[in-house]
Amino acid sequence: MIRQAIVSSTIAVLLTMSVQDVYAQAVLGKNSLLTNQLIVPAEAANKVVGVRLDDLVNNFPSLVPGLANVAANIKSNPQAFFNSGTIEVVHNVFLNKLPEVTPGMVRLSVTAYVKYKGFSNFERFTVSYNNGAKKLADMLIQSEGSVNLRDTAFSITVGLVDRKVIIEDSMYDIKFVFPIGVGGFDEGVLNEGRVSLLTPRFQNGVIDQRAVISKREKPRYFDGKPFIRLLKGNDIRNDMTAIGFHTEINDSFVRGFDSHGCMRLRVPDLMALHDLIMDNDEQQTPITVSYKTKDQADHPAGKRNKTYKTVLNNGTKESPFFPLDRDNLVQLTYRETGAPLDKLIDSADDNYEDVFSYDTQEQLKEQNARRKNECQAKLMAGTIGTSQKDMEKCLDAGKREDSAKDRIYRKFMGIDSITALDLF
Repeated sequence: MIRQAIVSSTIAVLLTMSVQDVYAQAVLGKNSLLTNQLIVPAEAANKVVGVRLDDLVNNFPSLVPGLANVAANIKSNPQAFFNSGTIEVVHNVFLNKLPEVTPGMVRLSVTAYVKYKGFSNFERFTVSYNNGAKKLADMLIQSEGSVNLRDTAFSITVGLVDRKVIIEDSMYDIKFVFPIGVGGFDEGVLNEGRVSLLTPRFQNGVIDQRAVISKREKPRYFDGKPFIRLLKGNDIRNDMTAIGFHTEINDSFVRGFDSHGCMRLRVPDLMALHDLIMDNDEQQTPITVSYKTKDQADHPAGKRNKTYKTVLNNGTKESPFFPLDRDNLVQLTYRETGAPLDKLIDSADDNYEDVFSYDTQEQLKEQNARRKNECQAKLMAGTIGTSQKDMEKCLDAGKREDSAKDRIYRKFMGIDSITALDLF
């Protein structure tokens, strides 16, 4: 299945793990890890396995000798590694365990998610080479078997604080991790007196193939790419939500707290997740979304913690007031004070909107009713004028003025023609 090439090197005797671990902890610190003779610094210890090879090369260029050459060969000549059929796209190539490095020799255990014409496989293989190997002919490639996507049963776990999504099939021991951007903060504005993220938590969520939009055109910022909607349960009619995975809508990917609730993926990661869900025999894929995960697997992409977005409060702490932005969504604003991550605590009853409400329409009704009562009280107290204009000014205080430019923008983006459920 996988072409083999001969490498002219010998494998030296391995140091025992106990000796290596003593060395690593004594010299590098107690959280560092030494596998054979590969030194894994503490900051990379849980960010190697399950991570794209390209991401490892970009973030830890000197960690694994020769890894960049292996990644380049896979990219330039994939048929030499995977020949189960006609390759349409290699969605992901990642290490399934830590590399083995001995004096002059490296051995990688790799899994690749490959979409062939008519089917998809997870291909397992090893690559052995000497440290200076650059060409394919200098590498020994050996198949370790394959798993058809249709035989898998994946589950998805999202950690919002760490901004990661872990995709795993425990039966076949396949696990990989992608970085994500998530919702901004609500610091007591929508949900008074409490801090949360605009991305809800899902304890028993599912992704249903029937709810996935493979090419979402409106609003235009979705760029015709997939929108992978989350359901709060398995009822396609009653459990639909506005939350989903979609592409980054800014110029570049940001692993931060920026969205109105959806989770943003890099385009290759989004396409891989889309095809994994849509090409599987399982109509529904379970997903859990929480602030923190028990699984410590992570991704090396940088996290933006100092700068974050939060719901704009144009009222007071005692009587908050949120305006809508030009997209008809809750207006967010940047803060540079450091995201209050310590206030994000999982609780057993926090499931979708059971505890925190992010329903903009309901929030607006409550806010408008409260504002009307406040203005009537001011009128009775004589603190505002008695004219209709004075009352309107009181009612509209803190609202964002809608301009002709905003209306043109919404029409161009296709926002006015869709429902509130699809705005996120």
